[in-house]
Order: sequence, then structure tokens, then C-alpha cells
Amino acid sequence: MIWIARIAAALVGLFSLVAGAMMILSPAEMGASLGLGALSPIGLNALRADVGAFFLASAIAAGVALFGARPQWLLGAAVLYGLAFLGRVFGVAVDGVPEGIAQPLIVEATMVVLSVYAARALARG
Repeated sequence: MIWIARIAAALVGLFSLVAGAMMILSPAEMGASLGLGALSPIGLNALRADVGAFFLASAIAAGVALFGARPQWLLGAAVLYGLAFLGRVFGVAVDGVPEGIAQPLIVEATMVVLSVYAARALARG
């Protein structure tokens, strides 16, 4: 079972690392895929820094959990993705259901489940 937890942690880390790297290297394109646009150079910089930081923090947490024998760090990734999920649910409640909302909700919920599962299983393991 420990190998399943390691795979779960690796999936969280890889997804987060790829998304963070894409945000750093191609913020306009990645932002557009998330429904965000930069209205000015400072907006482009904010996409790169703020959204990139979200994903890279999750990748670092997964990496420390996986390679640093600190499984509790995955709970940091779970909190980040969980807050994003709750923000989307709040947005749906306040603004209505936008087209395409299901995919990010599923991704964020999956990241929370994988992170919590891996943190608990690796801690026992």
C-alpha cells in the first residue's frame, strides 16, 4: 500500500510542478487556459508570480513529503487545493455556474484526496 501512497504524492507533485513551470514560462497562455488574462505587464507578472507560487508551493510540499520523509507536508498541498476548491464553490454560489467549472473542481478535489491519502499512508508507513 505504501507504493500507492508514493504514487499519489508523486502525481500531486508532478501535476503541481508542471502547472507551476507552465505558469512561470508561459503565463499568458496558461492564464488563458484558466480563464485569466493579463491586462498589463504587471498583470502578466502577477499571473507568473502569484498563480505560479500556488502550484510550485504544492510541488515543493509533495517533494518534501516524498523525498524528505515528511509526509505531513502534503497537508500543505491539500490546504492550498482545498481552499481553491472552496473558492470555486463560493463563486458558483455567488455568481452562478460558469461553463467549464466541472474540470477545475474535479482536479482540485482529486488533488485534495490524493494529498490527504498520501500524507496519512506515508505517515503510517
